[in-house]
Amino acid sequence: SYARALLQWASENSVEEEVYEQSAYLVTLLKNPEFAQLLTSPMINASKRAKTIQAIVSKATPKLARFVSLVQKNKREKQLTGMMLSFQKLYREQKGIIRTHVESPTELSPSSKMGIKQFIGNSFKKDVELEFSFNPSLIGGFVLTIEDNMLDKSVKGELEKLRKKLMGIAQ
Repeated sequence: SYARALLQWASENSVEEEVYEQSAYLVTLLKNPEFAQLLTSPMINASKRAKTIQAIVSKATPKLARFVSLVQKNKREKQLTGMMLSFQKLYREQKGIIRTHVESPTELSPSSKMGIKQFIGNSFKKDVELEFSFNPSLIGGFVLTIEDNMLDKSVKGELEKLRKKLMGIAQ
């Protein structure tokens, strides 16, 4: 797969971490509607599109420029986001990193964030890549996502479970 080939190339050239960081930036760029349109629009001349994309990618993610060029040459631009996400997952597996996200109703203190990171790291015996966000609608508690698994211990989540239970009884 493209993702495996990219990881192999990055490993052989000792640039895995740099490529990993740039892949995250490229995914953000690919999620931008204007950039996505540039990437896939049949209205834009293929040669002009390739040059424009290469100019942007070369500046923003230089380690990925040749890879993106190869993807364009093989007309696989629509799969580029998936390729980058697959690469990231393979990289994390290889490096023993677990990706987590904590959503809370308020901003957490630095010590709370560190405690959560250490707890997850000790529990899974892996390095932790941790993102935080806050969502006041949770009311209290938290929502923890580890890789593709979600644990909802928010007040909002508990109220939603109760509502569903009551709706089932009422019917």
